Amino acid sequence: MRRLASFRSFYMVLGVLAVSAGYLLPKTMRGDTQGSPDRKLRELRRLNPGAAVCVNPPLNTTGAELEVENAGEELARGLRSGGFASGMLGTLPSCDAVVFTEITQHSRNAVELDFRILLSDEQIPRLCSSARGKSRKGEPWRDAVRRAFADEAGQILKAQQNGMSIYPGALE
Repeated sequence: MRRLASFRSFYMVLGVLAVSAGYLLPKTMRGDTQGSPDRKLRELRRLNPGAAVCVNPPLNTTGAELEVENAGEELARGLRSGGFASGMLGTLPSCDAVVFTEITQHSRNAVELDFRILLSDEQIPRLCSSARGKSRKGEPWRDAVRRAFADEAGQILKAQQNGMSIYPGALE
């Protein structure tokens, strides 16, 4: 019985030492580099030609009932025309980047989208922006959505050409 009690106290002392050593060791020695100021993201980063860009289905945050069934596919089509292998999330074997889109404003002939693009190995968005589309007189609302997605694809392709810098507000 005495032997069992000494093993318990040994493991308890060992656990206390391990926990206190974890707090006393420098962050780099214990593997915690996430909050470390010396870890820097590359400021500019481009996707390789033909990179797989997955499009998350658009999220409707307007509160209005909208038909957005194939809306994400229209964005993927625009990105494919820019030289990326693009498709809806789950249709490609892997993703080098993911585009998240939210429909934030909607009127009879106009739509506004907020979007961000995340590279697959990062948690900080590389691009956060808004895109707008407006339908002409007599055109259906769907044309406004197409134009907004064309604007979004154009902004992503332009950011790619400029080096896809880190979103300025992300590191503050």
